Amino acid sequence: MTFLARVPRRVIQLTCFVGAVVLVWPVLPWAIAPRSFVQASPFVALASSIATRSISLGVVVALVVAIASSFKKRWFCLYLCPTGFLLENASHAGLRRAHWWSKCPPVGRYVAILTLVGALAGYPVLLWMDPLCIFSSPFAVNKATNPISVILVCLGLGVLVGATLIFGMLWCVRICPLSGLQDMLFFTRKALWTKLKLSAAPRKFGVARRVFFAGAGGALLAFWARRLGAARYRKSDTLLRPPGAVPEDRFTGLCIRCNNCVHACPSKIIRPDTGHEAGLAGFGAPLIRYESDYKYCLETCNACTQVCPTGALTPLDLPRKNQYVIGEALVDNGLCLTALGKKECDACELACPYDAVKITWDEEQYIAYPVVNDKCTGCGACEVVCPTNPVRAIRVWTQKPA
Repeated sequence: MTFLARVPRRVIQLTCFVGAVVLVWPVLPWAIAPRSFVQASPFVALASSIATRSISLGVVVALVVAIASSFKKRWFCLYLCPTGFLLENASHAGLRRAHWWSKCPPVGRYVAILTLVGALAGYPVLLWMDPLCIFSSPFAVNKATNPISVILVCLGLGVLVGATLIFGMLWCVRICPLSGLQDMLFFTRKALWTKLKLSAAPRKFGVARRVFFAGAGGALLAFWARRLGAARYRKSDTLLRPPGAVPEDRFTGLCIRCNNCVHACPSKIIRPDTGHEAGLAGFGAPLIRYESDYKYCLETCNACTQVCPTGALTPLDLPRKNQYVIGEALVDNGLCLTALGKKECDACELACPYDAVKITWDEEQYIAYPVVNDKCTGCGACEVVCPTNPVRAIRVWTQKPA
């Protein structure tokens, strides 16, 4: 008798759920614990590795999960998935168990195919549907700075729990892409092992056609989303991404909205986008905002770059992080107290940790005003100390591509 057969499944599920909470919170002292948790998903690991053309250490765990899932159908779902554990209990407590969806096609498989094909084009379209990233997101609620941010970080898991209370296990059984990928691994291994008979060929044609359309849809969506992302970035003046962010035409696809970066940021300057800045494709993706409490992107911190599980934020050590340009600080001399001669203010110069702001005297105009040099990284230290209200005289704006 195997170990899994001897131990009740509920005990294993509960143990894994507690372990997931410990990793994501994180209770452990390792900064990469939240990243490693999400990378355990074969769906995330495979799609992000294809999209970034790189392999991380987390892929090793995902590979073990993938191999195990190919021998036991939905092994990860049955024993390890914390989202599945929550939804299974929600289903038992549900108001009504509707199983009208039992005859619906397995959408999750085609979501997985669409995303993996999109990853080949550098934009894994629906990677954010992974259940581990959905589970991880609400743990950033303690860093949410306004009610909208609270709603956004809790939205995914809240919707799934609510839908499960009404419709039962619809998500897990029919929609979840990680479940769909496990099914494909299991049936592919079984097909290769048993060498399917020719009598199954007529059935395979319909499946192949759906696979083709899912793959074609993933490629088209990837190319469309990349062009749209690049266009919106060029038009935006305030679209600031966390340090290490890949170009905008790939960022919104690689970002899975796990909100690990939001949770990791000690300054609370990272928040999910409501869709106003980057449109529907960027909904829920992290933005930087310098708005209150004199908080800026600290020169002593690179936490957000260490916890991203997909490569949307490149892991950076402190020296490289402090060279990453978030945006560019620009001065409005029509608002600056020094330039207007209303006050001798050098708050921005004193606050800048990179010596990028200097108060300069202009002999011709006989005025002083701040000048920003090329050392500026857009950390926001100058913006948060600027005394002008309600609009700051010095602000960080999107740095336009050359």
